[in-house]
Amino acid sequence: MKNSHYLHFLLFFLLSFIAFGMVRAQDKDNNFQLANEYYEKGELEKAVQLYDKIIKNPRNAYMIHSRYYDALVRLEYFDKAESYLRKSCKEFPLEALFHVSYGSLLQKLGKKQESDKLYNDFFVRIKKDENALLSSAREFSDLAQYDMAEKMYLEAAKISQQDYTFEIANLYALAGKMDKMIETYINLLDKRPEQINNVQNILQSRVRDDADLDRIEPILMNKVQGGGDQIVFTEMLAWYYLQRKAFYKAFIQAKSVDKRKNQGGYAIQDIGELAHENKNYKDAIRIFEYLVENYKNEPIYWLARNSLLHTKEDQIKNSFPVELEKIKSLVGDYRALLQESGLTHETLASAMNLAMLQAFYLQELDLAFELLDQVIKLSGVPRETLAQAKLNSGDILVLKNEWWDASLLYSQVEKAEKERNLGHLAKLKNAKLSYYRGDFDLAKEHLDILKLATSREIANDAMDLSLLIQDNLGLDTTTLAMEEFAQADLLVFQQRYTEALKQYDNMLQLHEGHSLTDDILWEKANVLHKLGRFQEAVPLLERVLNEFSEDIHGDDANFLLGKIYENNLQNKEKAMDYYKNQLLLFPGSIHNEEARKRFRLLRGDGI
Repeated sequence: MKNSHYLHFLLFFLLSFIAFGMVRAQDKDNNFQLANEYYEKGELEKAVQLYDKIIKNPRNAYMIHSRYYDALVRLEYFDKAESYLRKSCKEFPLEALFHVSYGSLLQKLGKKQESDKLYNDFFVRIKKDENALLSSAREFSDLAQYDMAEKMYLEAAKISQQDYTFEIANLYALAGKMDKMIETYINLLDKRPEQINNVQNILQSRVRDDADLDRIEPILMNKVQGGGDQIVFTEMLAWYYLQRKAFYKAFIQAKSVDKRKNQGGYAIQDIGELAHENKNYKDAIRIFEYLVENYKNEPIYWLARNSLLHTKEDQIKNSFPVELEKIKSLVGDYRALLQESGLTHETLASAMNLAMLQAFYLQELDLAFELLDQVIKLSGVPRETLAQAKLNSGDILVLKNEWWDASLLYSQVEKAEKERNLGHLAKLKNAKLSYYRGDFDLAKEHLDILKLATSREIANDAMDLSLLIQDNLGLDTTTLAMEEFAQADLLVFQQRYTEALKQYDNMLQLHEGHSLTDDILWEKANVLHKLGRFQEAVPLLERVLNEFSEDIHGDDANFLLGKIYENNLQNKEKAMDYYKNQLLLFPGSIHNEEARKRFRLLRGDGI
């Protein structure tokens, strides 16, 4: 019986002890949650009072340290903070969390010698413990004590096989020591050339200032000229020149890499394509010519030859006035290419380019349409190529004023490429057909749908034309002026420039003061620019800029004036003035990046 009573008493005692422990744990959790809530609300006094209770058990220090220490410092309870940290450092002699915070506090209190001694003693204590060193490095980094963090990483590297170069370079970046960061990443490639892609990605994301970017070249040049066998630095130099858009310099380095690594010319081809995309036609042509001359028996040959012709075409078409003799020479080159290789999947783009040159510049409409028909009927033509060939055929029909047949082709593409860019482009072309014919309501209906197109260029073109129709019909009781303007637009599309200029002049006389005036001036200036009549274009553009600067063509007129003075009238100072105005007067213009680049080059900033 006594044993039974004893067992009941023991069981009651155990249950009571467990319950008491659970209550205390619950109280601790409640205090912790409430203290954090006070801290988040900025009620630091109340938070500290609760943290004081929780910290009585040293094992809770990890859980509350960051908030507790921050609250004490913000309340300027420095004596209390120092006492807490001194005690924590004794409790946890190998924990960086408390030692780094304590040293930082001592520095705040002007006790640098004590801080240095604390850090040095702690470092001696943990210098053989890699995990403790790494933990310390992270804590020092979080408190912006980057020199100490670097010291920890370097010591950790001595006692292990790990390389902490990336971590150390990151510390330099955080400390704003961009020169040391750059040098550290590049030096890494001496031992670990396989990290080239990582290094390039990191430098590309972190080095944005031109002055910092300039630091890379001399370091790489020293590596390349050092006489070692590290092709990785030649690759890095090619990459660097691409960042500066110095394509020919990148090409020179890429040639060396291509020969050493037997890349078949593809990296060189990529550089040529980038130069082409950036409208650096001169360098792109030199690069593609090198490939055509030196890789005749390589798979890259036909790709390079096509690219060479496409680049020459863009160069000719963007040099005003377009020289007809150069067009004829280019047409001959395209024909020679097709005669040698035949109409294959590799030459489809060249065939379509040839057709459009024949149609728009040589008026060989039937020959052009026939060539595109061969492309369309070729077996296995990719879907997008087929769609583009039909759009091009439709454009030729517009040149022939065969509206119905052109619309039929556009509609086929619109249906087949629904919700894709080419489908949107087809809808835009159909909308323009309605616009040319004077059916403005139907045109605007299509254009308003295209405002949501995924292609920014198509959406912007649709929005611009829709606003043109809306702004110039809503203020007028007749559509006559708008119909005449649309007819002039059609003449420009058909490259009947002399007739278009007469139409614009008639409109300026007959519709003086009309809301279309700025549009007429802008379009007439563009036609004169294409014809190479730059002196005549300038006063029209200046009138747009002076009288209609807040309208849609204000920034366009300013930027075109800059280009004309730079490229055609060779007046560097005036060009720079217009590029500077572009940045000051039109801060949201899409031309600003190009204007800034042109200004810097004219000022002599180099690559």
